[in-house]
Amino acid sequence: MYLHRLELRAVGPYPDLVSIDFASLAASGVFLLEGPTGSGKSTIIDAVVYALYGGLAGSDASTDRLHSQHADPRVEPFVDLVFETSAGVYRVRRTPPYDRPKQRGTGTIRQQSSAQLLRLADPSDLVGEPISHRAPEIGVEIARVVGLNRDQFLQTVVLPQGEFARFLRAPGEDRRKLLQSLFGTAIYDRTADELAARRRTAVAEVEAADARVRDALGRFRQASGDDDADESTATDVVATLHRTATELEQARTHARVDAEQAVAHLHDVTTRLAAVDRRRALLARQEALAADAAAVAGHRTALGLADHAAVVVAVADGAAAAEDRLTALVGERSAVRDRHEVTDPVPRETHDRLAAVRSEVRHPVDLEQSIDQRVSAVRTATTDLERTQTRLAEAATALAVRPDERAEIVLAAGRSAAAAADAPAAERAVEAAQELAVLLAAHRVASGRTSDLAAAVTQAATTAAAALATENDLRARRIAGLAGELGAALVAGDPCPVCGAVEHPAVARPQDDHPSADQIDDAAAARADAERALAAATADHAVARAELLRLTEAVGEHDDESVARQRTDADARLATARAAAAAVQEHERRLQAHDRATRALEDDHTDLVTRSRLLADRIEGARSRLDEDRARVDEARRSVRLVLEQAVSAGAGTEARAAAEVDARDGSTLAEVVARVAAAGTVLRTVADLDDRVTAAEREVADRKAEVDAALQAQGFTDVTAARAAALSRTDADRLRGIVAAADREQAVVEAGLAEPAVVAAAADSSTGTGPGTVLDRDAAQGARDAAAVALDDATRAAAAAADRASSADECATGLARAVHARATTSAESRAVVRLADIAAAAAHVNPTGITLGTYVLMRRFEDVVAAANDRLRAMLAGRFTLETSDERESGTRARRTGLALAVRDHLTDSTRDPRSLSGGETFTFSLCLALGLADVVQAEAGGVSLGTLFVDEGFGTLDPETLDDVIGQLSRLTAGGRQVGIVSHVEELKQRIPERIAVRRTPEGGSRVTTTV
Repeated sequence: MYLHRLELRAVGPYPDLVSIDFASLAASGVFLLEGPTGSGKSTIIDAVVYALYGGLAGSDASTDRLHSQHADPRVEPFVDLVFETSAGVYRVRRTPPYDRPKQRGTGTIRQQSSAQLLRLADPSDLVGEPISHRAPEIGVEIARVVGLNRDQFLQTVVLPQGEFARFLRAPGEDRRKLLQSLFGTAIYDRTADELAARRRTAVAEVEAADARVRDALGRFRQASGDDDADESTATDVVATLHRTATELEQARTHARVDAEQAVAHLHDVTTRLAAVDRRRALLARQEALAADAAAVAGHRTALGLADHAAVVVAVADGAAAAEDRLTALVGERSAVRDRHEVTDPVPRETHDRLAAVRSEVRHPVDLEQSIDQRVSAVRTATTDLERTQTRLAEAATALAVRPDERAEIVLAAGRSAAAAADAPAAERAVEAAQELAVLLAAHRVASGRTSDLAAAVTQAATTAAAALATENDLRARRIAGLAGELGAALVAGDPCPVCGAVEHPAVARPQDDHPSADQIDDAAAARADAERALAAATADHAVARAELLRLTEAVGEHDDESVARQRTDADARLATARAAAAAVQEHERRLQAHDRATRALEDDHTDLVTRSRLLADRIEGARSRLDEDRARVDEARRSVRLVLEQAVSAGAGTEARAAAEVDARDGSTLAEVVARVAAAGTVLRTVADLDDRVTAAEREVADRKAEVDAALQAQGFTDVTAARAAALSRTDADRLRGIVAAADREQAVVEAGLAEPAVVAAAADSSTGTGPGTVLDRDAAQGARDAAAVALDDATRAAAAAADRASSADECATGLARAVHARATTSAESRAVVRLADIAAAAAHVNPTGITLGTYVLMRRFEDVVAAANDRLRAMLAGRFTLETSDERESGTRARRTGLALAVRDHLTDSTRDPRSLSGGETFTFSLCLALGLADVVQAEAGGVSLGTLFVDEGFGTLDPETLDDVIGQLSRLTAGGRQVGIVSHVEELKQRIPERIAVRRTPEGGSRVTTTV
């Protein structure tokens, strides 16, 4: 992966826009990112990592610190990165969450983060093809095209402060997790986990198979009712049950035949009794129909005569309605002609001509209506042209003075830049004055402390002398009174400790103030304490005097007044330089604003010239078209007037004369005249339509009269009056039809019922009779049916129970056989899975090494990483050290062996050391080589990613000059393969070695700014 361009704003210490062209910086392979501690070097790396992965480089860093505290709260922070991989060129832009002021009212509102990913045609493309605006999708896509997740990126591409040494010192388990994610060997752990899961499943399946056999045997015993049955006797038990079920099924069949015969007999008796009752009811209905037959025949005759009369009445009503419509149309036509004074008839060509006028002059009417508006538009355009020409003259005047104004700004900026160049020297002067003030304050403190300590030495000496005198006095007094002390201890008869005599004629007596041995010891201890206090006070006094002497030499002849004066001068000098620096920026902003304003004036002048020409051409064309359109309107007016004269002379009526009057009136418009002409045409069309409708109505009346005569003759009536007398109302006709239809239906029902075979046969049963003791005894037949049904139910239950038990036992026997077969199959299949799982999980009885499958694969990759790191270590640290791998447990790891432990071999002492015992410079060198080796192996992997960019953040300050040369040489050799190496450091020596650099400096306002040197 290669970085091309990074832009950020309102991020970290950068309130303004920062743009870094990595492609230009990395042209020579190595570039430097330098600046004071805390100025914001690491923020640039954070910006790269945040743009790609939405997180920062430091493991403990929070994205909340991205939003700059030095920027305007209303400015949106963002990071914009263009990078290239083997998959193409991409641009990613992210904005972190931040609090912005509310648009209304006071307070702030939380603005959520956003992200955008584009695919570019090339690094200079600014538009690109959008891929996604959703942060989760962007994270997945970037991990895909880069080939690394965030943790992998921080171990192989960006090595932030304190992070890349973590891999060197990490326990084996943590190192295993990183290598697993880098090399994608999690599949082996997942394989082992899958095998373990399958082992558990296989064991569970074997146990479940045993349980299923037991369950199947229990179900078989319950189904068969044989508690002693087992797997071997199940078949015999099932055969016995099936024989019993067959015998009971035959008994049920005989019972069913008996029951069916009893049901059939009961049904025959019931059916024949019902037929006797039905025949009796049908005969009664037949007698009622005969009594009403004469009245129904009269109703049927009246309905037939009314149907013929209805045809005549309908035709006569239609003829009367046609005559009414003719009368109304004749009256309406007369009224229209009278109202509009239209002569009869007006020629048809006059109608057509009036109708065609409106369409012929539609365009001239529209032209006439637009003339006033167009005249107004020409006046407006003329006024706009005059204003444009005035602005054009003003713009030309303003452009004439711009060069002189720019020269003044450039001259002022040069003067301010010269004054701002004194800032570093002024800062050093301020620091010197501050240090001198601190030394003066320390000198005063040291002088007072020396005096105090001198007094303490004198006091301690006096105390020590007094303690010594007290001890000496006590010792002298004790020696002098020693005889009395011995005499006090003598006992009569005991030998004297001095002369040995047992007689003591003159025993010495102790003095009253004779000191004891304890008093002597106390005095000696007090004297020793006083001497120690004197020695301590003397030492403190000597140290204080030495410090005072040093401070006196450092202060020299300076006093508070001279230091204050020096500090005031230095502050004033620094303030002047900083003010000049601020003025330089202000002049630069003024110059940029001046240039932008000048370009805007030039663009405005060009636009005004173009607009002036366009307006002049537009006004001239509009005036020409106005003259042409006025001529068209006049020609249309003459054409309409000629048509009106012809219509008036033809007697077209009041509307035509009114149109002629409007045309003759001064100030009338063509639209008004045409509207009147259209009204006259409408009247003539109305009169012509009424003429046509009257003619049609006359023909209809004649046709209707002929239809009435034909209907009278066809229906047998002499006139319409006779037909109307024979007609019936709808209500009377419906009532009579209902009576006739009911009688017809009743007659059909009775005739059909008496013809039924059962009813005909019922005549014989009626003569023999019904009831107990006869052939048709219903109660006796029903009793026989019920007894047969009970017998059938008993036989059915017995047969069903036997069949169910036999079927259940058969089914359970089949399930038992399947369970036994499945148990055998499961036991055979589980053996291979269990063995594979034990090998992959390093079970002690099959894999005594204790190394799992995933760890074994990682050990081989780790050996490649260590070998690649040692290739670089041999060129550094004088070839003294190499790295070694070990499968021993490291402190802090879990109980199992990871096989990924690290040790340092010291060839000078031929000993092995823990990586945590290395010095700061050694740790940096080892970590860097290990990180580079890790990147080499990742890149060399089949299907691996391309690591074209490497950032190293700090650590060079811990190296001696010789080691620094070796490290820089190794990093420079990386660029031979086309890689870019960015070094983040504030080491002064690196500035002399690497010309391409990004310099970060603090600004007087508290933020930082970036300058690039290529």
